[in-house]
Amino acid sequence: MKPFKICLVGPPASGKSSILAALQNKPFNPHISQTFQNNFWKYTDQNRSFRICDTTGLDKFQKSTIKCMKDSNLIIICFDFSARSAEIHVEKWLNFVRTHKSVTPIVIIGTKTDKASNQQSEYIQRLRKRYPFYLTSASNPQGVKDVFRNIENTIIIPNLVVERIQIRRREDEEVKRGWFCFC
Repeated sequence: MKPFKICLVGPPASGKSSILAALQNKPFNPHISQTFQNNFWKYTDQNRSFRICDTTGLDKFQKSTIKCMKDSNLIIICFDFSARSAEIHVEKWLNFVRTHKSVTPIVIIGTKTDKASNQQSEYIQRLRKRYPFYLTSASNPQGVKDVFRNIENTIIIPNLVVERIQIRRREDEEVKRGWFCFC
């Protein structure tokens, strides 16, 4: 079975690499170095294989981010939930994703919740209604794994089932088109 491809996008220092480190069972490092090229990582959970692309978030690497998104089955927009500029960053990345990959499912993850106040703006509440939305902190690796398991169960598995049904229908249609009766 081909791996399900996920692309993590978002501004620099939004916690994308820390999320991957938590999934890899690496100890939390609050001073993780910035990503300067797309990093690819394989993750297996419950007999399913995932290929996750960790993008830089830097504007000068947009072409490589677009290339990563092009091959993805799911795009996850990460943002620093504790940042005052969170709304601006999320809107920028939503527009970027819609412009370059409009039909791919989008999930939004607010990171660094350990640093944030418990207040949620009206904007965040509207996002929750429009997109699958999660909050987590890489300082709690189990929380990150729970978020990915939830994404897997609510978005990825249903998409895999739909994909299989569409493939089977196409195969059935090809059989009907290729069959002739000379009665």
